[in-house]
Amino acid sequence: MVDRRIHICYLLFLTACADKNTGIVFPETATLSVAHVYNTDVYMRYPYRIRTAGSSVYVMDLHATEYYIHRLSGETDGKYIASYGMRGQGPMELLDAENIRTDSENRLWTLDANRRKLVVWDSCGQVEINLSPQLIRPLDFALLDDSTFILPDYTGEHRICLVNRNGDIIKKLFSIPDKRRLHTSHTSLAQAWRSFIDYNQKTGILAVVTQLGQVIEIYNLKEERPIASINVGNGAPQFSEKQNYAIPEGIMGYSDVYVSDSTIYALFWGHSFKELYSGKVNHEGGNRLQVFDAEGNPLKEYILDRYITGFCIDKTNDKLIALDVNSDQPIVGYNFLTK
Repeated sequence: MVDRRIHICYLLFLTACADKNTGIVFPETATLSVAHVYNTDVYMRYPYRIRTAGSSVYVMDLHATEYYIHRLSGETDGKYIASYGMRGQGPMELLDAENIRTDSENRLWTLDANRRKLVVWDSCGQVEINLSPQLIRPLDFALLDDSTFILPDYTGEHRICLVNRNGDIIKKLFSIPDKRRLHTSHTSLAQAWRSFIDYNQKTGILAVVTQLGQVIEIYNLKEERPIASINVGNGAPQFSEKQNYAIPEGIMGYSDVYVSDSTIYALFWGHSFKELYSGKVNHEGGNRLQVFDAEGNPLKEYILDRYITGFCIDKTNDKLIALDVNSDQPIVGYNFLTK
């Protein structure tokens, strides 16, 4: 299966173009400028995911040289606290990290796709969960609760898998919303529709956003039913198939998503592969934060003054914390009303 990191070679060329038609009409648009910069002295090659937990901020470095995850103070000084997930091939080391999560007890989780492991740091230290070999190289995860995990199904047969604390698949749900699945190999379809996910444990809402297109799928996992698939007609991944591989031909779409109690935030890039191949773009990330309600209705689009790769929302202080990989000080904060 083609690695999600097919996008990394393209990311070296990326920038956003804010005047393009995204295929989704937002009734309101607003611009946001950076309110503060976190002056951390931690070196990161490619800061990619960020989460808050209590008074701390965790940042994941996708191309780490030593440690994949760093814990920093949530204050604007970004003071270094600790590092987790040493890169290496030895025991208790990681070959990669795909995402980071924190649970109800503020424990840190990550996914090592190359070793097919979920990893958590708790009072006992580092604990690993070996995932079922039936899972084809999982590239993202979310916590359904503290004992069950949500992973995209990269066999192409279903949309997601639910996995228990033993790493076993306990249920498979839904399907990719693409009619081509009837005459396209499951492997190619899964590659083209690889997506990022987020889940709200309180509401039971799962959001799935396409990386190589502009589709947002919304599911109610408490009732195990689909709610909406947004922009499937215009935003479905465009690709050709060659020897069971999907060759992307459309756009780089979403790179991160967050589900609040009432809304869904998705980071959109919108670069066509023609632009990427031509070298016309020279920044990495997207600058459009799109907001939808829990039914999938577009609410608002924020145009940021930075191009970012990932974000989180600090609900306590009502601000957006984002990662600008183009800057020497990549952690930036925006003030905005989330209500």
